[in-house]
Amino acid sequence: MAGCERRFFEIGKRLVKKGHEVSVFTLQYDRNLPQEEFIEGIEVHRCAYSTNYVLPNGSRSLSGVLKYSLGAFKELWKQGYDAYYSNQWPMIHSIIVKPVASPLIQEWCEVWSGSIRAMMVQKTLKALCEHHVAVSEFTKRRLATFLGLDGKRVSVVPNGVDYQKLCRDSKEKVWGRIVYLGRIVPHKHVEMLVDAFRIVKEKAPQAELHIIGSGPCLPSIKDQASRIKDCYVHGFLPDDEMLELLKSSWLFVLPSEREGSSIAALEGMAAGLPIVTCNYPNNAAKELANHKCGIAVNPDSVSIASALLQFFTDGGMWKETSCYASRFAAEHDWDSVTNQMEHVLRKVSHSVEK
Repeated sequence: MAGCERRFFEIGKRLVKKGHEVSVFTLQYDRNLPQEEFIEGIEVHRCAYSTNYVLPNGSRSLSGVLKYSLGAFKELWKQGYDAYYSNQWPMIHSIIVKPVASPLIQEWCEVWSGSIRAMMVQKTLKALCEHHVAVSEFTKRRLATFLGLDGKRVSVVPNGVDYQKLCRDSKEKVWGRIVYLGRIVPHKHVEMLVDAFRIVKEKAPQAELHIIGSGPCLPSIKDQASRIKDCYVHGFLPDDEMLELLKSSWLFVLPSEREGSSIAALEGMAAGLPIVTCNYPNNAAKELANHKCGIAVNPDSVSIASALLQFFTDGGMWKETSCYASRFAAEHDWDSVTNQMEHVLRKVSHSVEK
């Protein structure tokens, strides 16, 4: 389950338990999936079928986006809700459904500043929607900087983690076990991590790297890793296997070029893993270093390797950072996040009633 799906699933099922009715309008990518069903009390509507929504390079096809957006418009035309909450991607869907979805709350995972087309769509969303939610303070600041969105119109509802499932005593960890969890796509720069591990392996022979996730770059990463001892590329793993591997690991690495807020990083931190990430301008995870949860380094394999080796050789540093990471994750448990989301939804629905 990708980050956005995880976010909506975890918050949605908790809102249902608190007595709310939650409906999700999504894509049907497999004919074997029912068009309508309940999952953990969430009413799921698969309102359009598309086999090419995601292209081989990981981007979304325009035809798939339009098919989904028009399908969602048609379904929402028949419905009536107290509040409508729209995921950021693929953005165009928010514009198309706005006439039948009010009040519409627009969520922002990240802000794209390098594309004229993306900026135009983002500015349209800013103007169309009265209510906005950012997944991090980092994204909220970027909304102000690049889109001129007044901070008073933006609520921050962070990503969360199931802390109790992941916390584990450090005595049960495997020293030198490094883990990456996330999509295998170009902007995540997993190839840079594999190259960094090659450097680490020369100085720390016991080290091992585990890469969990799928995506268009998976074949090339497998090929690169096959030439390095103890470099394991698992692809997709079931939740129970993924959780056990996270809990037994020593360090979590996120070399991503852009992140609005990383659920995978929170999961690693809940398991007591210090974070090593890269100091890219669009990477919100680098701010975890400000909370003493890890290190943000220059985006190159040598710098990543140096940070990993620093944690390997300085046990006191690892223990202190691990404690800060675990504490930070505990403050972002999904129950707390759901309460924050409920507050936003109530505020928006009550403002309409007035």
